[in-house]
Amino acid sequence: MSDAFGIDFGTTNSVLARTTANGVEAVPLDPGLPLEWANLEFDRVLPSVIGFEGGDPVFGWAAKRQRTGKLEAVKRLFATEDSVTIGDQDLKVEVAAAMFFRHIQQQAAAAGIIAKLNRAVVTIPANSRGLARFRTKLSAGLAGMEVLALINEPTAAAMAYAHAIGQNQRILVFDWGGGTLDVTVLQAFDGVFIEQASKGVQRLGGLDIDDAFRAAVLPQIPGSADWDDEKQGLFRLDLERAKIELSQQDTTRIPLPGGGYHQVSRALLEESVAALVQRTREPVDICLRDSPGRIDHLVMVGGSSNMPVIRRFVSDIVGVEPSTGVNPMLAVAQGAAIASGILQGTVTDLDFHVGTEHALGIVVHNDSSPPEGSFSVLIRRNTKYPARATDSYVPAMDFQEQVNVQVIEGDPDKPIGHEDNVVLKDWDIDLPEQRLRTDASFTVTYEYDLDGILHVLVRDQRTGNVLSETEVAVGAAEDRTQLPLMRRNVDSLMTVGATPKPRISAEAQAVVRKARDKVLPFVADDDRDTLEKLVTDLEAAAPETEKDRTEALEAELRNHAYLLW
Repeated sequence: MSDAFGIDFGTTNSVLARTTANGVEAVPLDPGLPLEWANLEFDRVLPSVIGFEGGDPVFGWAAKRQRTGKLEAVKRLFATEDSVTIGDQDLKVEVAAAMFFRHIQQQAAAAGIIAKLNRAVVTIPANSRGLARFRTKLSAGLAGMEVLALINEPTAAAMAYAHAIGQNQRILVFDWGGGTLDVTVLQAFDGVFIEQASKGVQRLGGLDIDDAFRAAVLPQIPGSADWDDEKQGLFRLDLERAKIELSQQDTTRIPLPGGGYHQVSRALLEESVAALVQRTREPVDICLRDSPGRIDHLVMVGGSSNMPVIRRFVSDIVGVEPSTGVNPMLAVAQGAAIASGILQGTVTDLDFHVGTEHALGIVVHNDSSPPEGSFSVLIRRNTKYPARATDSYVPAMDFQEQVNVQVIEGDPDKPIGHEDNVVLKDWDIDLPEQRLRTDASFTVTYEYDLDGILHVLVRDQRTGNVLSETEVAVGAAEDRTQLPLMRRNVDSLMTVGATPKPRISAEAQAVVRKARDKVLPFVADDDRDTLEKLVTDLEAAAPETEKDRTEALEAELRNHAYLLW
């Protein structure tokens, strides 16, 4: 049985897990973990932080300890931003995230877990919209990793607790991590987990808890208003650790940048985050309303769910005590690894189905003024993936040459312009000329795939000709012709400082550069795997084996001589 891998790509922390013949486990990825954090069960957690040090990219704790010039919570940028600045580097958001996925690959190889991590299930918040889902999959792909599926984090979490869940039982998953809150109701039947209702909040998590706690503590510390950025950064990291410690004890001390300590209590923490805790009630109530009935299991995962105040709060609403037995920080990744095993055929006693968290609809618009009212729905909320729906439309006027189509994701009960409604794509479609409106009808088909990425097909209803075909989830992302350039950007950035200074001769180094620059970016996957192994073998060669390994790589390169010009 080959290992199957799952990645919890989190806002503040990420985890890699694998399913083996002996079960499922999360694996350590960050040798730079400080001892005081290891004692808090962070030994298998990789901070989702990217930085640069002396021109070289750094990740995890090496980046998190930097005072300035680092990027935290890259995942939060997927929904809104196209580029980001890290230190003095301006990068596309997808490139920055791809660097992080590549780092996970490299750390897994360095730890001897797998020579090359090239396939995995990746988790995503249930409330993520199409663009964020697409960008997650694209970023992993740019790192050289095939995403077997994007699975909603609550579904993955429930699968991690499968051993404790009986047949035909209902589970409410409360997933409160560093950046988002997801609440999902699932039905477990004969080992299959089926999403029945899901609701979330996109920007509510541990980062917001840290901000609220800091706002309560800083006024108690004389002189804190005069701290520079470096001292603020030191204090923020120590305050985050204190927050975690207060889930296990009533009081703790925070070291101060200028020396000394400041004592804080769980009572102060709970008072400072009371408003945030109250905000978690609405998605729970909505899920219970959308899928009424008894809840048999309450699964609470994500670091923020460790706080006693939130565990009591949600338990009181649901009427069930939280399940135990799985580390809440690791559960999502472990469930993703189980899903990976299911998809690869190594796990046969479980299965899963996921559904849409938002409705998908359309506005067909006939003039230049902005549309009003609500959008019409093609795929309803909580529809199981994959989903397909078709509807027909008629132009407003005879002999009309174009219509404007807007693909919208959100809530059809709210006006089109409401903040909960997002226009995924807005474009004009040319209609067949010289037709009466009654003879110019066209159909629009939505197809939502297993990754939650939307494909749209528009056909002339009379002839069946395709008027438009597009992958809407790309949104404002790069044209596909730009993707090879983005991949080369990732390769270039991750090559800097990523390997030790070469021990091989200048001649051997030249052969390696020829392979990397002229051949590897352009060949098929099978050939790429062969070449990458030969390159790796040569780079690691001892003096007595260098000549033979150089000749082996040169022989393989001759098979691709058409690229060597």
